[in-house]
Amino acid sequence: MTRSGFPLLVPVLALTLALAAAAIGTAWAVESAAGRKDPAKAITSQLICPCSCGEILSGCVCETGKTMQGFVSDELKAGKNGEQITASLVSKYGEVILGAPKAEGFNLIVWVAPFLATLVGFVIAAFVLRRWVRRRSDLALAGAGSMPGAGGTGGVTVPGTRQAAAEQDLAAYRARAEEELRRLEE
Repeated sequence: MTRSGFPLLVPVLALTLALAAAAIGTAWAVESAAGRKDPAKAITSQLICPCSCGEILSGCVCETGKTMQGFVSDELKAGKNGEQITASLVSKYGEVILGAPKAEGFNLIVWVAPFLATLVGFVIAAFVLRRWVRRRSDLALAGAGSMPGAGGTGGVTVPGTRQAAAEQDLAAYRARAEEELRRLEE
């Protein structure tokens, strides 16, 4: 990437990566703290109630949710760990019960796509903004250059310059606008 390329891209990329790392770290810290205090809640907070309520299992108050919360507590008392309990529930209800997809295989797209989409959006926005700013400065130069004694070329366009291209664009827009106005009057 050149210096004149996307000057905002590097800071935006660094900020996006820092925010993603902070979000992942915070989620991991909260999950670890919750798991130490109440292992049943740590497990049920990662699962979705399979009935139509769509609530997170730890906060679900429907009959199915209460039954599953009891199942998790009973399994913990029986000596099973969280992975075994989760695997048992996934085998019974499917992966749809997981609050977040496993970060493996095709599911990685779910974890990576939002950050990539955000980066692509920032790149597109930087490109468009840069182009708008360049066009505005070109039009300003063209306006200053067309005024005699303004330090420009005195209204004379120099072929091959940005000013000449901007004036050609402006002339094309004027011609198009006049053509459309003429059609409206007919």
